[in-house]
Amino acid sequence: MVDPTSFKERFPEFSTVADARVQLFIDDAVVVLNEVYWGSKYDLGVSYYSAHWLTLGKNSESGSSSPTGVVSGKSVDGVSISYSSPPISDMTESIYGSTVYGQRYLALRKTLGVPVYVV
Repeated sequence: MVDPTSFKERFPEFSTVADARVQLFIDDAVVVLNEVYWGSKYDLGVSYYSAHWLTLGKNSESGSSSPTGVVSGKSVDGVSISYSSPPISDMTESIYGSTVYGQRYLALRKTLGVPVYVV
């Protein structure tokens, strides 16, 4: 089970974030991810999913509420960064490409089998 303590052990870069804030993102992940589907990778999925959205939340706290994407260009003296914009059909997936945590979440999710639904 993921809690703020185990989350911060995995991601010490979040050590200064209040436990209550970390718990909010863990709670969100628990609602979104299906424990049966994720199986033994559930806690890891919850951790990376939470870290991804917590990172985006930290960006919002610092005043940046603009959507981000994969960096497609940089400039040094002109201090310019360009982000690629995915097609609308890919936006659901592409948001995870904006952080290393989201990328790891996607990589983990791809290791899961195809869910079977019984009607």
